Amino acid sequence: MNTRATLTIACKDLLDAVRNLYILFGLTLPLGLALLFRLMFPTDGDDLTLKIVVWDPGNSQLVAYFRSIQQVQVLEVHSAEQVPEEVESKAVGGLVIPDGFDTAAKAGEQPELIVYINQRQGGGAISAFQRLIEQQIWSLVDQEIPAHIVLKQVATLPGTQDQQEFHMERFLLIMLLLLALVMAGSFMVPTLLVEEKEKHTLEVLLAAPASPLDVVAGKAITGMVYSLLGAGILLALHRSWSGDWLLTLTTLSIGALFTVGVGLLMGALFHNTNQVNTWSSLVMLLLLFPSWISASGPIPSLEMIVRFIPTHYLMRALQHTLAGDVQASLLISDLSVLLGCVLVVFTVVIWATGRERS
Repeated sequence: MNTRATLTIACKDLLDAVRNLYILFGLTLPLGLALLFRLMFPTDGDDLTLKIVVWDPGNSQLVAYFRSIQQVQVLEVHSAEQVPEEVESKAVGGLVIPDGFDTAAKAGEQPELIVYINQRQGGGAISAFQRLIEQQIWSLVDQEIPAHIVLKQVATLPGTQDQQEFHMERFLLIMLLLLALVMAGSFMVPTLLVEEKEKHTLEVLLAAPASPLDVVAGKAITGMVYSLLGAGILLALHRSWSGDWLLTLTTLSIGALFTVGVGLLMGALFHNTNQVNTWSSLVMLLLLFPSWISASGPIPSLEMIVRFIPTHYLMRALQHTLAGDVQASLLISDLSVLLGCVLVVFTVVIWATGRERS
């Protein structure tokens, strides 16, 4: 492998990607959607005054945090039974904090925290409340799961059901992360590769000291850079400071390798941009399909289908790493499937690229 040739190809492609307005639009689409969702459904509470009903017999530090926030109004009640009643009539949500909560959290006992949500308050207020609760609980102690959150709903709207954990906003983040990986890997990479075929620059590269492996590695580096850059910006925009960061980064890296490999395979098999545009759209829809299923809840008739789509395992791994609820056996299983798919895809890519010499 010629390292110099690989880096030269990667640097050229990094510049070519931002010069191509079509590719640039695809790369920035997930970021644009993230900003749009933040405007439509504010999550930081800056423009909202949140009324929160609290029963806190132990004077938890969690409530002290809420009192220090200007946009939060804390309404205390005298019993746990009063919380859902007051939430339904006055507030966006409520907390039942058991006595000794802080001590138990610091001791790693994962005490139960009951959170009530008023479904009639609207998506923006609910999302801001959920984000606030999640951030403040994680700030209590430096450990993976400080508390066991039990989520209950009051003033339930038709068609909604009680949920046992926060998941809506996390699923949205995962959908955008997957979109960023797919756009960079399965859209940008094959477009760059096929454009070189159309301009007959690929033959020049392969006739030079660059080998098929150098070309594949250079394109892979480009795809990885833009995939992880987009994912990093999305995580920063969503202020997702919780979870296991090392495992999240590992999972995103393996997922990016897979989507980049898929893009390289399409670029190796197709010969013009029309073919890439047609088939990449179908491939992207297929890879994004598990995220739609996860966000809409389990659908038994489709569960068997999504198991044959590698991004299903990427989604499942990200759900656990971002939540900090990592089960080693499940995570290893999911990442092993992804790594197996990466190995298969890149093997076929190298073989297909090698045919360009002949």
